[in-house]
Amino acid sequence: MSPLLSTVALTLAAGRILIGLLLAVSAYAKLAAPRDQQVADVVGYRIVPERSARNVAVALPAVEMFFAGCLMLGGRLPITETIAAILLLALAGASAGVLARGIRTDCGYFGSLLRWRVGPGAVMANVALAAVLAADLLTAPQRLLLADPGSNMVPIVMSVVSASLLIQNWDKFRRPRLV
Repeated sequence: MSPLLSTVALTLAAGRILIGLLLAVSAYAKLAAPRDQQVADVVGYRIVPERSARNVAVALPAVEMFFAGCLMLGGRLPITETIAAILLLALAGASAGVLARGIRTDCGYFGSLLRWRVGPGAVMANVALAAVLAADLLTAPQRLLLADPGSNMVPIVMSVVSASLLIQNWDKFRRPRLV
């Protein structure tokens, strides 16, 4: 492999790891946010019915953490990179839909850490992140892996971590509100 291609492959792998880190921070921030804020962030997009928004708000941090770990550690990369890129494009589409309908809402990407409005920057950022994952997926061989890319161990461990986060977040939603 030429030095230029090797540099590009390493840069894309570093981008993949940074996207995983970004997803981990986003998941943590959502978990730290009050439950009403988590639901409001989902409702703001006006894509799912309000009664389903709670379920999406409960599950979203666990899904983000699962993909964060797989991307950072390099577990089952072809599959996890493809699905993560599709999810990022779906989020870009949801954000574009909000803009097209003239809805003003917070993006909710980082829970209560940052309160950003959905705008063209959010759409472009998600498309760019998906493009980095797609480009990394297409480069061979994969670089900067902490796990065998074909190993099931990372997805299994991340499933356990995500399940525990899901239970923790569900418990937060289950408890009565303190007024």
